[in-house]
Amino acid sequence: MLIRKTLIACTVAGAALLGSAIALAQTPPSAGGPPDRDDMRRQMATRMCAEAPAHAAGRIAYAEVKLAITDAQRAAWQTFTAEAKAAMQPMLKLCETAQAPPNAQPADAGAELSRRERYLQARLDSTKAMRMAIEKLQPALTDKQKTELAQLVRRSGMGGRGPGGGHEHHHRMPGHGMAPQGGPPATPR
Repeated sequence: MLIRKTLIACTVAGAALLGSAIALAQTPPSAGGPPDRDDMRRQMATRMCAEAPAHAAGRIAYAEVKLAITDAQRAAWQTFTAEAKAAMQPMLKLCETAQAPPNAQPADAGAELSRRERYLQARLDSTKAMRMAIEKLQPALTDKQKTELAQLVRRSGMGGRGPGGGHEHHHRMPGHGMAPQGGPPATPR
């Protein structure tokens, strides 16, 4: 159960990062002058979208070692790994479609809310898929592994900055806790 929760948390955090990157990539740049904060966020979002698969693979490998997956658990783990990667697809797809043209004009209020809705829906879809993958994995885990998985999920930042939300930045998906420009508010640090 712990591994499932950890993996779900890691995948969900990855999806959140990817969603933030996508949302930021949709934000139009400012007109002329030096790069502003929005431009820098767009560049960071683009980089995070490009690096998301590598980050996810690293988190999965970390969880496998941390949970000490045994040979008897290998088949369940491999199924989980495939499902965890598939759970990222809604966010990765959003990355593919989120790139705004370099000189795009700011969207009207309705378009901005539509962009936020797409981001939130992709994040929700990824979260649900990851939860299901973890729920399938948990029966194959020991109680100790289930506990460790739960801790990995908590440290992933899934719960925000409140109780159980975790503060260990290096354990979170890159960008988790960041909001797209004009998107849902970021959790204060």
